[in-house]
Amino acid sequence: MREAIKQVFPYATHQLCAWHLHRNACEKVKNSRFLNDFKKLIYANVSVEEFQVMWGDMVARYNLSSNSWVDQTYELRNLWALAYLRDQFFGQIRTTSQCEGIKSLIKAYVRKKDTLLEFINNIETFVSHYRNNERVAEFNSKYTDPVLVTSSPTLEDFAAKTFTHNMFQEVRKEIEGACAMNTELVIQDGGKLYFKCNSFGVPEIDHVVEFDRVGGMLCECLWFENRGIPCMHIFACLKHQHVEVIPECLVCKRWTKNAKSDFMKSSVDDPSDFDKVLKCRLGVLGAECSRLMDVSCKNSSDFVKAMNDVVNTITKLQKRGENPHNDNLDNDYIVDPLVVKSKGTPKKNSKFNQRRRCSNCGVIGHYNKSCPNVPGRIPKEPVDDDTEKNISSHLDILTKRKRHDSMKNQQKMEKDRNIGGGTTPTS
Repeated sequence: MREAIKQVFPYATHQLCAWHLHRNACEKVKNSRFLNDFKKLIYANVSVEEFQVMWGDMVARYNLSSNSWVDQTYELRNLWALAYLRDQFFGQIRTTSQCEGIKSLIKAYVRKKDTLLEFINNIETFVSHYRNNERVAEFNSKYTDPVLVTSSPTLEDFAAKTFTHNMFQEVRKEIEGACAMNTELVIQDGGKLYFKCNSFGVPEIDHVVEFDRVGGMLCECLWFENRGIPCMHIFACLKHQHVEVIPECLVCKRWTKNAKSDFMKSSVDDPSDFDKVLKCRLGVLGAECSRLMDVSCKNSSDFVKAMNDVVNTITKLQKRGENPHNDNLDNDYIVDPLVVKSKGTPKKNSKFNQRRRCSNCGVIGHYNKSCPNVPGRIPKEPVDDDTEKNISSHLDILTKRKRHDSMKNQQKMEKDRNIGGGTTPTS
């Protein structure tokens, strides 16, 4: 799997799971204080030089210089330490907790003894539950307004209207941290400004921010490159320059409220994959229809207008679908096939549908048995087919009736014989 990932994603950066790394530390080093310091060092947003100094102090403090596991872990520091991964974007996924959470949720619905039908039904229930959680989160993001609590209400309000509910909580923490930052303009080079920021009470740790309204902003902490949200140092510079909105270059689209709809809209006209285009169209149309239902059902007049518009649109599209020569339709539009004649000779009328001729004289209207042209036969009046059928059916009824009467008389005679002593009763 590792070799396959290298071939398919040659430029991908891999990261060790922080949760598994901490669990291995608990098994290899039996020291609670070391475990706490080691966990802090995993997530420490510091430079490489500062990380090396902190690691050396921690190893010396707990006398672990001869521990083989500690040495091996330090050799792999570029795969787990945030100091070496600050310029890589992982979508805020540092552990396998998301995968483990999905597995635990599946276990609540699926059992080992389930039949195939039960398994499919349970998986569908699980998927619907998972999608319902997504709808709830999407509803909270779009239709709830958080209370503004920071000293930068304009930036906070813009972040609340732009980011999802969960990501807004992360952005708010950075805005709150910017309120306790000291900002100083160091250099001005044309349109670029260079600021030096430090936290209140910690003047010895500075972060330089490159401020450019057109080309973008860059901070030494590389928080935006790693997390996808602006850091407190950038917010401090925005506040220093009286900027009331977050620049577009600092807004990661995947964390916005319209990320899903914007992605689907960008894929609805992709000519390379028809199935993908169809699914994206269904998703976009379904999302817009959900918005229409939410807005139009609150008022009777809006509901009637929306209903009429929908019905008229459906009728118009159906009429277009009935016309296969409409140039406005897509090339992949499927219409009813043309009706063509089948292979082989056409079917002929059955001989049983024709009136039979007499085999003796060849005249239509009678048969050989009733042919008047046979020598020595008394001619009879011609009888058509319908009359002959009626006569034959009448004769069949009479024959059956006589047979039934004879059987009935025989059963009566047997009964009288038994009553007269023809048989000896048993005791």
